[in-house]
Amino acid sequence: MYYILLVSYFLLTINGISIDTIEKDLNNSIEKILLINNNLFVGAINSLHRLSSKTLNQNLFSLKLGPQLDHSFCRTCIDPRQIDYHFKTLLLMNKDNHLLLCGTLSQGVCQIVDENFNIIINSSLPIVANDPINSTIGLIIQEQNLIYFGVTYKNEGIYRWKIPNISGRSLNSTNFMKILSSNDDETIYRDDLSLRFMPRQQTTFIIQYIHSFYTENYVYFVTNQPNDIDQTNIITKIIRFCRNSSNSIIRSYTEIPLVCLNSDWIIKSVQIIIDNNNQMILIGLFIKRSGSTGTNICSWKVHNDIDKAFQDNYKNCYTMGIGQRGLSFIKPNEACRKVEGWSKGMTTNDNNICPWIISDRLPYPVGGVIPIVGRLFYENSFESSSALQLYPFGSSTLFLQGLTNGTFKLGTFDFTLNINWKYSYQLSTQLAILSDILFDNRTASFFLASGSKIYRLSFAGDCASHLSCDECLSSSNNVFCGWCSTTERCSVLNDCPSNNWQQENNQCIHIINVQPLNTSIDQSQWINLTLSKLPQLERNEIYQCIFADKTMSASTQAIKLDYNRLSCPTPSNHFRKENVHIQIGNESKVRLSIVKWPSNTSIATIPEFIFYDCSSYSSCESCRSQKGCQWCSDRCLSECTEKTIKQCPSFNLIDNSNIFIESGKSIDIPLKFYNTIKSSLECRLNETMAEFIDENNVCHISKTPELINENDQIIYLSLYENNISIGSSIKMFIYRCDLYDSCDECQSRLTCSWCQGKCITRTDSQCLTNSPCTSLKIKDFSPKKLPLYGETLVTIYLNELITDEVLEITLADIPCLNIKSTRRIECQSKKSDSSRLGPIKIHFKNSIILFSKEYIQYCQSSLISFNPMIVYEFGGQILHITGNNLIIGNQQRVFIGNFQCITIKQTITNVLTCRLPLILSGSYNVTVIIDNKTVLNNGFTLKITPQPLVEDINPKISFASGGRLVTVRGMYFTSVQLITVEFSYKKWNAKLKITSNNIISTNNDMKSLFSFRTPGIPSPSNEFSSPPIDVDFSLYFDNTILSSNSTQFHYIPDVLLNVSSKLPILPYTGEELKLQVENLTEAASMADIQLFVGCAECKLRTFTSKGITCQPPTKLITNTPLILHNQLDEVACTLQNSSVGPIRFHIGFREYVIGYLSYIRSPSSSSRYSVSTIIYLSLASCLLTIALLTLGLCLYIKLRKSREKLSSLSPIKSIEQDEKAFWSTTTSAIAGPYYQVYEQIPSSSSHQNTLARAPLLFCPYHHHHYKQEYSTLSLMQQLESKAPYLTNLSIEHEQLKKLIFTSDNTYNFSNRRQSMELFYDLLGMTPFSEAFIDQLVVNDCHDLFKYYGYIFRYNPLNLKSFPLTQEILIVKLVSTFLFQSKNNLYELFYIFDKLINSLIDLIDSGPCDQLLNRSANSISSSTLLSNNIDYNCLELLINYENLLSFQLPVLDCDTIDQIKEKIVHHLNSYERTFHEQIDLMIPLSNVCSCTNQMPVLKQYSINSTILCRKKSAWNNFSDKTEKNLFMYHLCRENQLIKDKYLITENLRANKKRLQKVLNNFYEEILNGLKFFSVWEKQIDDKNQKDSFQKYIQLVSDLIRRLNTLMICRSTCPIIQSCLNVIADGLEFIFQTKNEFSPEIELLFEDDRKYFSSFDTNLFKVPPCSLIDSLPSSLDIRSLILDDHTAIECLFKLYQFYELHSEPINQHIGENHVSVLLPVHHLLVQIRQLINSDTMRTTTTII
Repeated sequence: MYYILLVSYFLLTINGISIDTIEKDLNNSIEKILLINNNLFVGAINSLHRLSSKTLNQNLFSLKLGPQLDHSFCRTCIDPRQIDYHFKTLLLMNKDNHLLLCGTLSQGVCQIVDENFNIIINSSLPIVANDPINSTIGLIIQEQNLIYFGVTYKNEGIYRWKIPNISGRSLNSTNFMKILSSNDDETIYRDDLSLRFMPRQQTTFIIQYIHSFYTENYVYFVTNQPNDIDQTNIITKIIRFCRNSSNSIIRSYTEIPLVCLNSDWIIKSVQIIIDNNNQMILIGLFIKRSGSTGTNICSWKVHNDIDKAFQDNYKNCYTMGIGQRGLSFIKPNEACRKVEGWSKGMTTNDNNICPWIISDRLPYPVGGVIPIVGRLFYENSFESSSALQLYPFGSSTLFLQGLTNGTFKLGTFDFTLNINWKYSYQLSTQLAILSDILFDNRTASFFLASGSKIYRLSFAGDCASHLSCDECLSSSNNVFCGWCSTTERCSVLNDCPSNNWQQENNQCIHIINVQPLNTSIDQSQWINLTLSKLPQLERNEIYQCIFADKTMSASTQAIKLDYNRLSCPTPSNHFRKENVHIQIGNESKVRLSIVKWPSNTSIATIPEFIFYDCSSYSSCESCRSQKGCQWCSDRCLSECTEKTIKQCPSFNLIDNSNIFIESGKSIDIPLKFYNTIKSSLECRLNETMAEFIDENNVCHISKTPELINENDQIIYLSLYENNISIGSSIKMFIYRCDLYDSCDECQSRLTCSWCQGKCITRTDSQCLTNSPCTSLKIKDFSPKKLPLYGETLVTIYLNELITDEVLEITLADIPCLNIKSTRRIECQSKKSDSSRLGPIKIHFKNSIILFSKEYIQYCQSSLISFNPMIVYEFGGQILHITGNNLIIGNQQRVFIGNFQCITIKQTITNVLTCRLPLILSGSYNVTVIIDNKTVLNNGFTLKITPQPLVEDINPKISFASGGRLVTVRGMYFTSVQLITVEFSYKKWNAKLKITSNNIISTNNDMKSLFSFRTPGIPSPSNEFSSPPIDVDFSLYFDNTILSSNSTQFHYIPDVLLNVSSKLPILPYTGEELKLQVENLTEAASMADIQLFVGCAECKLRTFTSKGITCQPPTKLITNTPLILHNQLDEVACTLQNSSVGPIRFHIGFREYVIGYLSYIRSPSSSSRYSVSTIIYLSLASCLLTIALLTLGLCLYIKLRKSREKLSSLSPIKSIEQDEKAFWSTTTSAIAGPYYQVYEQIPSSSSHQNTLARAPLLFCPYHHHHYKQEYSTLSLMQQLESKAPYLTNLSIEHEQLKKLIFTSDNTYNFSNRRQSMELFYDLLGMTPFSEAFIDQLVVNDCHDLFKYYGYIFRYNPLNLKSFPLTQEILIVKLVSTFLFQSKNNLYELFYIFDKLINSLIDLIDSGPCDQLLNRSANSISSSTLLSNNIDYNCLELLINYENLLSFQLPVLDCDTIDQIKEKIVHHLNSYERTFHEQIDLMIPLSNVCSCTNQMPVLKQYSINSTILCRKKSAWNNFSDKTEKNLFMYHLCRENQLIKDKYLITENLRANKKRLQKVLNNFYEEILNGLKFFSVWEKQIDDKNQKDSFQKYIQLVSDLIRRLNTLMICRSTCPIIQSCLNVIADGLEFIFQTKNEFSPEIELLFEDDRKYFSSFDTNLFKVPPCSLIDSLPSSLDIRSLILDDHTAIECLFKLYQFYELHSEPINQHIGENHVSVLLPVHHLLVQIRQLINSDTMRTTTTII
């Protein structure tokens, strides 16, 4: 794989520091970075790169790690897919520079590679999180050669349970990544170096691990997690456990919250540093838990703050016995215990308390609730941080912070908790900076990652620019620069020998004084310098002064005056010789350095020495302002040989009011002069407008500059004599009268006058005097444009409140009716006869008149067109209306007929846009109303059609090269302007445009279709898989998606043609051509095939999966272009202009030349046979024909007789002749039968007339999966048998289990059998069983009661200690059922079977909505269908397997599924049959074009017996019918009647129809049912009422669960709801509870009165034997241990024992101490067997 690498080099200057920056784009997001020597290792998604740390160039090929075929659930799962590799850890292993990589693939494995990416060792163990989101933290401890992992649990994958939350793993090659324990094998032990949460908490109690570190005695993890299992808020905690202990982590595990400011902040990043006192400091970067903006940084001392808090927490628990132990996600919570003398010998600041906390007599692990509050030393509520790093550098500690917007901040940090920020830099990605910020102190470089880019920021280059020690240490802000005394250079630490690099400025030589600090550029001058000290010269060395800037430098020799003083001259005219032009301020600043030459060793530097250039001053005043310059006659020099003047000539205005001049006017400006002025003076405005001064000293300006929109702009008046500036320029102001808004400003100018509310030039004023002044002015008005018809409300905004009456308002001279006058004036516009433009005028009573500066406009509006002109009725489309001046006035409303279109904010004046509402189909006028007055209508109508509906896309399979003709059928396509067909797969997509001209419509544009040909897919590559492949398909109707990419096209490899390298030439005989092609019909039809001979088409005759036949043309056509799929294709029609034409086979877009057909006739062909020969041949042919006809007739009669004997419905399989030749000229009649492109539908021989073309109908709705076949006898045997038989309920063992485990049980192969056999024996020991049951009762474990009851179903006496709750009673009852004989169970369940049968008959006799699961005959309001459904009753004749015929009552509103359910209900009286096992053959009367309503029986023409057979008999038939998604069956959900009175009446009527059945059912219950006395040993004989109540409750619970025993319709909500009502009614009748719904009270009030006379005190459950023949103990044991469910139940019970082993063992020890030792031995064996299990299974029992 090749990576596009973008590397950018550029130089930044921040705070005066030059930073060299390099960035490189690796195209994939970067997840880890690691710096080793000169190599930077970058872990991006799917690859590991090695880059040069200096250039970021790749110096080794990338290690490709993904994507790979993998599965997130398991390694051997089917259907793997390409999954990306994400880095979880990238760590430096050891001094050999080996790298440890751990990633998400293969369930999260690790490997070690060297610097050259050679693999050292791989691990197959799942170790880290196998997804990119959840955390993994690795901590390597080199001296122990182990690594600690903290891994967030992810509940996906069968290996996740193997990964502890915290584990210590070996880095040795022999047992790489194995969890360390006392046993050196692969088994995970309880006391190994790991920590696991309890199984029921592991999936819900999620911890994110942020950082890990260790000290001499402890290992620490910093996390974000819930505080405990009963809390949901995430907080930050620090975890600690002992490092050097041989015990499990759990023995010393503890955790305490960390808080920075408050608990609303959680930790993002952690750093550990060592302060000046050699104490470890934890620095934490915290962000808002809510995700909002903000950053807090806090610190903790590890020993004094954190370790002390842990020690205090242990003392609270063990010394004082305060509080709870906590951490119930690891181990059930318990109270702390006070242990005398626990802390004996422990000191307050003991560094290691592990010997005290690891003890068997202490409760563990211990959590803390009192948080450790950190020292907040930085907070910023406006930034969001993503990274924090600290690095020691010299005497400083660097503080690095990365923000989520890609900003990098650098500062220095001292241990008084202060940050001195130095630099800030914005990365180009503007994405969050990766938490790994690396620093290379050798080159003063930082490495940062953000998104897919890696950055290198280097500060080293800036140091070399500072030449002296003083400049390096005092003038530089660069914290990485220091003075190297050995090389006497400014450098970074790495470039200087040790102990010779300094950053203290007091050791540098300074220049104390320089005289002078400036000099002229055109003459040399001596400069005296005083230094703090002067270094000695070596032999042949001299002192030099160097004058330098960025572009040049010059040096002169310095003379030593005394011990610390030097003098050197400036370089005479050197700058002028170098053509250096001094521009800024007529001076140039250079750096002056004192050096020793020729070693060029810098002594000291001053940053600024000034050279000035006198000749650059053009006026006398500016020349004399510079010290050292003199004005000589007409120029400025540093030395003047002429007589100099004492004062410079100057000028000024005679009248100061002349500083205000009017724009665009001719003016005269009188001037006065000082000192001697020569003639030929020139005056200029802004140095551009030059005019001459007359003899009266008046400057004549012919035209002042024009102003546009801003008054009082500044200009300057200057005087020149021979282009030499005279005096100083005079600042003047230019104005325009009409730009003044206020009267005061207007009248302050001499040429302006305030007239009728506006400021005008006096010469233009029609006012004799100024109008009254006012501060009022019009600030703004709205709207800016008005319709001609008026009645628009115009709002005029003034700058202050009005105190006078408004007399008149006009808008462009049109009156406006005043409505409101305050600070805001509102008036209503009047009608205008034409378009016009003008100001707004307001006339007040006090004669004040205001005019608006901006004009208001009356406009004529009109409609031109709108688009689109055909839209859908469901609304939401955008309608664009084009016209003239549509966006005027205050409000524009668009109406489609009487429906208002929702206007959208406008941006274009002449286009009005609105969103269409829901409108019924039809044609409507489009009207625009402006301000409720102006009505626009151009007479055009908008057509509304129903929403386009896609009914069918066929076919959906194509060859890879494309070209398959696909037809899309549906409704209302004609309302679409553009249809876009899109095929997409990963990054590839192809789009086809279908215009409205390509849509074919029928039935008044209702039915529509269009066709297109599939595009070819790209060749196989890394981005595109090879076919077969599924490609997403989407249909866009005017950019609205109607068929989403859930539809897929299946592409298969192109057809294979066995074309010979040497193409054959066949003679033309007039017969059909036959072409043999394999798999042709898989992705092609006749519409996709074209065959040409030359340029003429070979007409297709037959088309099969093996090939095609066609009729060639009678002659060749020459010089005619080939028409291929309606497109011209220029090809050669003949072979080299001969009578031989190429045979071209076109399939889709592909073409094959497969041979040639010759039309050359043989000269002797006409006289080949004589006349006699022809006669003889004709006679022989006739005789042969008669013989063949006779033989065929005989065979037909014989075949007919044999077929009449057959009764099978199996479809007839056509026999295809195997074609051997690739193609031939044999005719189709000789070639044998050929299939049509659509397969024929199988039919029955006995029903040819009615079913020959009827499709098979299958129910796609209710799918029940049964694991057993219940029929043991054939149907005929069942009919003849008189044995008791349940028609609706199954009493098989697996079915009865569902009464306990109400959900489906999922069983996998269990390997726990051996260990659980021992545990079963252990439960059979009375002392252990008593202690175990006692603990079950204490903990009230209802699920475990089920498991225990299921295991001891053959010994119900074991359950006698359980409480008599309803849940326990049903468990006891079912455990009794499980060992009964079939006869006993038949006798018991017969009354329940009759109830179910009657209930189904009741429901089936009325309409049932299959989609809403509601019945007109339901007795529950939740499933009652109260709507009046029109239906008829029918009797169908059903022929089942040609063995049984019966009349079936059905409704014509029944669906095919419901008919099949009724057939199954009838058949279950004879044999066990299921809905999925049968199929019907029913003909369709027509094809329904509507896909909303489910097809019902009335849509089928039933004119014969309906055949019904099991699917297993039709081995040759495969159903390819796709499941339709229908909107409704009998009615829609929003049409359901919810009238309470009607619902009540219907419920009463339905219940009345069932009343007789219910009365008989209740009476049989009151007679007492066998096996229901499961509580009688625990009830006092005197309290007979309780006995009866529990009996009724138990029967009611069984009724509610009867659906789990049903053979069919076990998931039917209607039946379940009715059973619930019957059970609730039973309890209501006999008052076994206090609260009932009003519905139950209403339905069963009469029943309650009917049975009120029943005396419960006389009730007795009939006595019966618990079991017919009790098996032996050995037999019972074998039965139980052979059951997978029992094994899993035992394992759940064993897990409970492990959690409560202490109280159970204590109970045994207190009551049966003699068996304690045998119990212990058995438990040891069980644990050893469990630990030896290498494979785990997941079984769910609910």
